[in-house]
Amino acid sequence: MKLSLIYLTMVVTRMRFYIIEHHIAHHDFDLLEKIAVDAFKAGYEVSKAEEFEDDDGKPIFCFDIISEVELKAEIIDAQQKEILPLLEKHKGIYDGWGTYFEDPNADDDEYGDDGEFFDDEDVEEPRVH
Repeated sequence: MKLSLIYLTMVVTRMRFYIIEHHIAHHDFDLLEKIAVDAFKAGYEVSKAEEFEDDDGKPIFCFDIISEVELKAEIIDAQQKEILPLLEKHKGIYDGWGTYFEDPNADDDEYGDDGEFFDDEDVEEPRVH
């Protein structure tokens, strides 16, 4: 029993979780919001929507559907199978997925203890000469 517990501890500590962001866009904010609500109901986190201009100069709204999972193709494929029907339902645009590099040899991740990507003291203030 003790050996099994040690092995289980070793396996659990080797699993690394990554933040996966599925990038979603729509030209209609109300429909984008419906996608976000459906994704939230499906158990995902969602980011705040932002407004940009597309290549034609028209406004387009974007947000991310976020999860924290192992970086495995089958997991991301399964997430896409859940997410893509939501986009089809509301005629949204799937702009792919992304993650952040995490050094597997680092003792801690880039988010640190406070969950912030950048520490305030690491951000350089613009210099005026």
